[in-house]
Amino acid sequence: MVRIMTGKEIFDDDGESADVIVIGAGIGGLSAAAYLAKAGSKVIVLEQDNHLGGNAAVFRRSGFTFPAGPMSFTAPEYISASLRDLGVRGSLVFIRDHFQVRRGKLDQVISLPLPRLAQELSNNFPGEKQGIHAVIGVLEEVIAAFDRMHPEELMEESGTTNEVIECWGNVTARELVNRHLKDPFLRDLLGSQGTSEPEMSVVLLARMWSFMSKEGIWYTGGGINKVPELLAGRVRAFGGDIRPGERVEHILVQEGRAVGVELTGGARIRSPLVISNADYKETFLKLLPEVPASEKEAVLRMPLTPSAFSVFMGVKKGSVDLSAFQGDHLLVKLEEGETVPWEDKKPSPEDFMQDEIWISWWSRHDPDLAPPGCEALVLKVTAPFDVFAPFDGRSQCYYSMKEEMADALVGAASKILPGLSRPAIIREVATPLTYKDWGHRSAGSVAGWSWRSGDQPETWTRSLTVTSIEGLLMVGVQSFTRLFYGGMGTAMYSGKYAADIALGKQYKISRTKFK
Repeated sequence: MVRIMTGKEIFDDDGESADVIVIGAGIGGLSAAAYLAKAGSKVIVLEQDNHLGGNAAVFRRSGFTFPAGPMSFTAPEYISASLRDLGVRGSLVFIRDHFQVRRGKLDQVISLPLPRLAQELSNNFPGEKQGIHAVIGVLEEVIAAFDRMHPEELMEESGTTNEVIECWGNVTARELVNRHLKDPFLRDLLGSQGTSEPEMSVVLLARMWSFMSKEGIWYTGGGINKVPELLAGRVRAFGGDIRPGERVEHILVQEGRAVGVELTGGARIRSPLVISNADYKETFLKLLPEVPASEKEAVLRMPLTPSAFSVFMGVKKGSVDLSAFQGDHLLVKLEEGETVPWEDKKPSPEDFMQDEIWISWWSRHDPDLAPPGCEALVLKVTAPFDVFAPFDGRSQCYYSMKEEMADALVGAASKILPGLSRPAIIREVATPLTYKDWGHRSAGSVAGWSWRSGDQPETWTRSLTVTSIEGLLMVGVQSFTRLFYGGMGTAMYSGKYAADIALGKQYKISRTKFK
């Protein structure tokens, strides 16, 4: 057991101090730091990596630029307004991403206004017209209810109720589509925005369709890393200190209150407020010296979204037939049948034919992401962390396995993109271990807390910002149980939300309690 030290034991009298310490320079951490530095606080941001932005980062290989995390984002108006509020001059270039689902004879662009999508689906499935309009009618009703509410009104403590949200909050998307539709392809498309069986609640599904069809899913000209670069610039402009390559080993706690941090190497910095943009489970299970056993167990049980197996490819223009694309992202299921579980998969294209494969023509809307005469592509499939956990990520066995599986996934995707199996100029492979070790995400999770209906049974959003430790706040996508602004927008909102709390704004909030 780690002993909680007294104030005299924790710090030297001449040690460094700050008003606020922010752990992690992700979107949430930089947003909180910018707002607090703007308010006059002495802020130090400690980032263990040498790049800023957390998961909203890119990596470069041989002249190609690839996404280390999300490929696009939602809520551009909120993000732009937040940057303007922090004094950013000029505007980002937002480019709309378009999504397409291909399965059997179904080949449908889904990033369309819902009335148009309903018409196109009704033309392709004339016998399902009534059911299509019934499902989309429910989605439009819930979307309209969301549009009338501020994020704070969606939270448990607000006391605000909405009859539509309450009505559909505990109904699963599967129940909705099964009630009105017969065709399994159509059920999956409207219930999951792809080829997978529906898992979300109707309320979350409606929010996802609002992003897809109404508000849009977007890419930032120049790369997704532009937003954290702008935030970091404002932190520094307001006098904040950002320190890449500085890893926090422990959050120091005295009598139940956070009082500072200890860095790798033993240096300590005193602060009455610590804001963690680190992974939520990492914060509670590794950075904090003592957590009650019941609370630790509850944090361990909190369900996450799954991880991914990704292949990043740079190819010569014309070497791959990309004519299957109608948009920027293609969600495809090549054969019907049960998906082969990862623990049973062999390095064979046939074992990926039943997976939903997400193929992104990454350089289509931004040619600067690839050298002249080249294209950048990204392939993704869902993958569980547990299958990869036993591997040593530095071993030859692991390297051989992931490359063989990448060959198989590329082979399967070549059924729809002929020529993809030809040797690439550059290829990188990311597994759930990559997302855990390099992305610092528990179990390699790629999208925060679980989206499955029942994993978050409440109809409202739960704020996890204010913790059981006095003086410790959480920011980032995991500081709320639902991503009401999508990933990047919710992360940015979390920074402003935490800064407001630190500056005394009276939200209707309570400390996070685990059961």
